[in-house]
Amino acid sequence: MSLKILFVLGFPNPFPGAAWTRVSFFADKWSKKGHIVEILGTFSYKTFNKRGVKKLKNINIFNIIFHIGSLHPLACILNIITSFVVSIFVLFSRKPNVVIVSVPTGDIGLGALIACRLTKTKHIVDYRDEWEDYMISLTNSSINKLFYSILKKISASIYARSHLVITVTPDFAYSLRERGIANVRLLPNGADITIFKRYNRNAVRRKLRLNDTDFIIVYNGLVGWYYKLDVIIRALAKLSQKIKNIKLLIIGEGPDILRILALSNDLNLCGNVLYLGVKNNRKEIAEILSACDVGIIPGLYSKGQLPVKFFEYSACEIPTIAIIPPDSLLAKLIRRYGIGIIVPPADEDKLIEAIHHIYEDELFRIIAGRKARLFIEEKFDRNKIADEFFKLIENCVSIND
Repeated sequence: MSLKILFVLGFPNPFPGAAWTRVSFFADKWSKKGHIVEILGTFSYKTFNKRGVKKLKNINIFNIIFHIGSLHPLACILNIITSFVVSIFVLFSRKPNVVIVSVPTGDIGLGALIACRLTKTKHIVDYRDEWEDYMISLTNSSINKLFYSILKKISASIYARSHLVITVTPDFAYSLRERGIANVRLLPNGADITIFKRYNRNAVRRKLRLNDTDFIIVYNGLVGWYYKLDVIIRALAKLSQKIKNIKLLIIGEGPDILRILALSNDLNLCGNVLYLGVKNNRKEIAEILSACDVGIIPGLYSKGQLPVKFFEYSACEIPTIAIIPPDSLLAKLIRRYGIGIIVPPADEDKLIEAIHHIYEDELFRIIAGRKARLFIEEKFDRNKIADEFFKLIENCVSIND
């Protein structure tokens, strides 16, 4: 039976980010099997050029919800109302069998969930991040903190009334259950192992005008917020005096990119730091990652978080240096499977020590990289995850309310 599935993802889609990677992979895979998959997204005054309707492969994308990018409670309320109104229109006009609301963004998600509830449309919450706690942490205003604390309780009530809540890490699943949400299933992120794999390392390096002998650290993702690249740049400045062939490749964008590039220039690292910009082609990203020696993760916003970049580094057979709390879920996985090195947050000396160790120990890089690949193949292959997700969707659709 062919299903009509609507994703709600509160961003100007497509965009370079873990949320789009997750949703677009599911959408593409299911559409290839004959299902109709559509994505409802947003636009803002900054992304006004991405408004409207477009088709990507067989997937219709509707970036028609106007989103105000502000922490102010009034902006959040307006976003919820706008999302609700637009979602009502889309639900009546597109008539999906099931709606998958991916959060964050939380305000857009809540509006869509309320619309699903009102129209009696079957819906699943895809809870990717603890966005409520993150919003609380971003503001210093006691009024704003109170608002988002109340919103967190309202969100839990709405999630609990959904047909199913899926989430990406065991810690998030535990947290949701602690909030009184019983219908939670774990469905992690991962990597598409048919794309993210080992490629011809030297051929890719030549394409990037890098030497075969360069020692290359790579960062792929958001530049800014809780990902603090400045500590890497400062460590690199000291290491470059001893390791002349050390390089840092940066893929992505974010609020801190200009500051990071300026810092690199101030520390005379123009030849050591290479900014490759935004890459939307997943195969191109995979080729670049596989040509590097080690991937780096400079921070987490939550101890329960597992960044997508970690899965992609691992699938491409490179170890990970993670600058994270030693008791975080990611740290536990890296230690348990021997696939990288943990560095305490903001400890520049320990970071220098870790990078130097991986630089000196080629055998460690090879063994850790192979272990990382096997780890992804066994536990975090997106293709298997997508098949498991679709079975949950079929069960959801078949249940009579």
